Amino acid sequence: MMNKLNLLVLILFCCSISACAQKEFKLKATALSDTIVMGKSVKVRLSLEGIESDIFKGREKTDKDVLDGFFGDYQQNHDFRTFVTVSPNSLGKNSLGPYKIKLLGKEFTSNKVSVEVIEQPEEIFKIEMPKEGKVGEQIKIKIIGNSNGSFTALVKENEIFKVHGSSISTSVTDGVYSCVSEYTLILKKKGAFEFDRSLFKNLPDQIKLESVKFEVK
Repeated sequence: MMNKLNLLVLILFCCSISACAQKEFKLKATALSDTIVMGKSVKVRLSLEGIESDIFKGREKTDKDVLDGFFGDYQQNHDFRTFVTVSPNSLGKNSLGPYKIKLLGKEFTSNKVSVEVIEQPEEIFKIEMPKEGKVGEQIKIKIIGNSNGSFTALVKENEIFKVHGSSISTSVTDGVYSCVSEYTLILKKKGAFEFDRSLFKNLPDQIKLESVKFEVK
């Protein structure tokens, strides 16, 4: 059944192309972001403009899996559009494209798009914890901050404390990750110590932790 529906969509799409043969239409590329961090990817929207068709208008949401394909994901006005994901690997301005498609023996070539790739900026996180405690006492510490991605950092066990538990929560707003990592520690050794990033593992390089001094009595 799905194959028949896909074939029907393809036939209708090709018919719409034929009907527009006397009109001008073009393949347009648009980057969804002008700037990205090194190692991240960017989506490029490809729109075939000027095609008049009602193929996808008023379709049921349940048809999405059936109709997904090249130009099957969206129609806006008379433009069919889809997306490609690109991961530039050079710092500075990167030229992406042009992209090409062939339909009914005709080749359509898009414009090029420019994306700026920048170094990963430093991200400042802070440590929240008691300034003192006693041997055998259970304390909680948190590292809090905003990042451009999620991560899972673990506390290294050592002669000062034992890790009793941990939890991580992340929320995303406008592409910014608000991260809170909470750890439960049991203090083992008396003395004055400093809690800094050296006590963590799997902590991304761009994250800078403001160290905290504490005393175990």
